[in-house]
Amino acid sequence: MIFSRGLGFFCLALLLVVPAAAQIDTTGGKFYRPLYAVGVSSGVAYGAAMNVQGTLQTLRMDVYQPVNGPAGPRPVIILAHGGGFVSGSRANQDVTELCQRFARLGYVTASIDYRLNNFSFTSPPDANALVRAMHDMRAAVRFFRQDAAIGNVYQAAPDYLFVGGSSAGAFTALNTAFLNKESELTQLGSTQAGGVEGQSGNSGYASTTRAAINLCGALGLPTFIEAGNAPFVSLHGNRDAIVPYAAGTSPFNPASTIYGSGALKVQATAVGVPNPLYPFQGAGHVPFAGTSPAAVAYMDTTFRFVRDFLRPLLAPAADPLPVTLTRFDAIRQGGRAVLSWQTATETNNRGYEVQASPDGRTFRVLGFVAAGAAEAAAPRHYRFVDERPGKAGPHYYRLRQVDLDGKSTLYGPRTVDFGATPTGGLAAYPNPFSTELTAIIPAAAGGQLLLHDARGRLVVSQVVPANQSPTRQPMVLPASLRPGLYVLTLTGAGQPQQLKLLKQ
Repeated sequence: MIFSRGLGFFCLALLLVVPAAAQIDTTGGKFYRPLYAVGVSSGVAYGAAMNVQGTLQTLRMDVYQPVNGPAGPRPVIILAHGGGFVSGSRANQDVTELCQRFARLGYVTASIDYRLNNFSFTSPPDANALVRAMHDMRAAVRFFRQDAAIGNVYQAAPDYLFVGGSSAGAFTALNTAFLNKESELTQLGSTQAGGVEGQSGNSGYASTTRAAINLCGALGLPTFIEAGNAPFVSLHGNRDAIVPYAAGTSPFNPASTIYGSGALKVQATAVGVPNPLYPFQGAGHVPFAGTSPAAVAYMDTTFRFVRDFLRPLLAPAADPLPVTLTRFDAIRQGGRAVLSWQTATETNNRGYEVQASPDGRTFRVLGFVAAGAAEAAAPRHYRFVDERPGKAGPHYYRLRQVDLDGKSTLYGPRTVDFGATPTGGLAAYPNPFSTELTAIIPAAAGGQLLLHDARGRLVVSQVVPANQSPTRQPMVLPASLRPGLYVLTLTGAGQPQQLKLLKQ
């Protein structure tokens, strides 16, 4: 069963790969016990953007603050409502209840409005509606970072900004946390202008988040979650008939598949992203919404599970890191991957070991880039090129910064996609595989992907839509899949294509 209750260690992976943040005072039950009354600032404008009606919409939120709350910087939780991207508002009962509860603990919380689609049975919300909501949530994240830098009205800790939501709001939060490449927008099928960041306001500030809260949400592709990403917490009814608990049909587009909390658990675990999941056994969609005794009980569980996930993430790193990394990029140039990074300061630094992996789990050393100087108080720039031939599919790159005394810190990883294999035939990676497998479908192919075990028993069947260029299709593998030999078959027009695969 996909389940996790041990939450105390989940902050460790995050703290190993980010610089130390401003310290949060967690003594005396702060951010764990309801110590404060709550004050609400209603209708706060956090941005503006063109809506589907073609008019400029002011984006507003309600901000909940602990009255006489903790001194010093306070973590912020930004929540988005549900409603299928066609209805709902920042006044939705479930998100406002969570805002109230977490503000009583000492958090600053915000329930945001975002741009909605026109309601239509013949033209349901599409990827563009989701991307518009994501753009708006990113603007809300930037709003609090801008306020911390300029006015400090909300006493927000800019390194402790969390995003979350219910149903469609959870879709929005997950994409805010994990969709970070233009190529992923294309995979999602979005044509919305604005790229990843959007144009909803407060430009010049980062929209990155420390963690995400997923309440009955999903992603268009689980591979948006990559090694080194922020952790997330999920709660989801395992009989949800609207947003599938595992992989299933999108409620917005019956022709597409989306990946709910159960499927995201598999992907995140495979790439090492902390992701505790609480399945509401036998429950449907958003069972915590409402004021009935059952809904209140579900809300109590939701609140406690999220609280226990967030609380360890407020702890600072034990020691400051020797390098302040301000940028780390990896881009494709033909068959090469060009890595570049920049530091603001360096202390006791020997240099950087460059590592690569085809699956985000097992890394090999490609080379070493020596530090420009062991001590540096001014920005320094570094570059490394991976020129190995024959690369296909996504490759993951990370840096292992090494001190003069041998201690090290990991940064990254970053992903470079080298596309389909040169042969143009059916391919799959990684091989051998363990908990994840991605098929590369040749151009113009269509039909079904069938995975059989060594005895010829069918264990996985997925529909493959026709395509004009090679595409990647993640396969949803059952947790019970045993190690051994498997055969992957692509059926459709022409002769079936087959591959032998080994599960570790």
